[in-house]
Amino acid sequence: MRNKKRRRLFAHRSFVNRRIRPRAKRLELHQLDVKLNSRRGRRIRLCRRRAMIIKVSAILLTLLTVSALVRWAYRQAFYENSEFRLNRFMVQTDGILSEADVASAARVELGMNLMTIDLKAVRERLAELPMVTSVEINRELPDLLQVKIEERVPLAWLSCPPQGVRPRNTARGFLIDEHGEVFRCQKLLKRFLDLPVIETYHLPMPSEGAQLDSDVIKEAIRLVKESNRLFADDGLQIEEVRVRNPYSLTCRYNTLMEVTFGLKEIDRGLQDLRWIISHAHSAGQELATVNVMPSKNIPVTFYTPPALKATPLQAVPGSLRELPAAASPVDSNEERLQRQLRSILSGG
Repeated sequence: MRNKKRRRLFAHRSFVNRRIRPRAKRLELHQLDVKLNSRRGRRIRLCRRRAMIIKVSAILLTLLTVSALVRWAYRQAFYENSEFRLNRFMVQTDGILSEADVASAARVELGMNLMTIDLKAVRERLAELPMVTSVEINRELPDLLQVKIEERVPLAWLSCPPQGVRPRNTARGFLIDEHGEVFRCQKLLKRFLDLPVIETYHLPMPSEGAQLDSDVIKEAIRLVKESNRLFADDGLQIEEVRVRNPYSLTCRYNTLMEVTFGLKEIDRGLQDLRWIISHAHSAGQELATVNVMPSKNIPVTFYTPPALKATPLQAVPGSLRELPAAASPVDSNEERLQRQLRSILSGG
């Protein structure tokens, strides 16, 4: 009886005093670390690895084969298709560049595959030309490449004798546009020969595609533009603008009339010149020189026609020995208009 009580007491004490472990730790107590190193196990593991390698290799090979087939089909359909060869090359420009010039600069030839032409590279090559301002390229399947070019419009020739810059010369000549940018003349067209010349002696050697920062050159360009706008209907055009000093410009027109303008009063000088020309035409006179730098008492000179010299007649036998001298007529109306014009100019 006493032993039973002792057993119960010890059993109760062992249950109470026993440490309660977490379930994960209890499970770890029952795990067996068994390493199978048999031949059959090694063979099974090796077969599994080989099967995995074969599957991955087969998948990669399939992807590469499909990609190669797609590239081959795309190349055969576009890049090696004779239907997509360049047969039509259209160039639209408002300047002097011809189709051959554009093709040479763009490095494009007929017969090339249209899909292999890099439009961005072609656009950059054409944009590098100094006379080109903008380029637009369109590719139209199956065989058309269209190029639209906007060129600079030349306003005048630039002349600088100390630097060897000569007008109307493809080797040593430079054209200048209304924005003051200079570029070489690739072809000497007839309409370029009729452009005026801006001559200066104080200018560094210009580089192709550069913009002139000289204020005198800018005013000379503005003078050419405004003069063409005012006198275009009268057929009066500037042939040359000479820059001799930093405060005046001397122009020679196609009528051999020379006009001196003040650099800071070009607009007022053009208006005075227009008024003077209209009065000179009404008086039937041709202007030789006009100086519109002063606002009053403007100096003006006229062309005087050369006097006709009479040749004496020799006496012929059997004819009249003397002929009465003809009195030279006096155009009183012309003299009156000339005096009137001079009085108006002297009065301001």
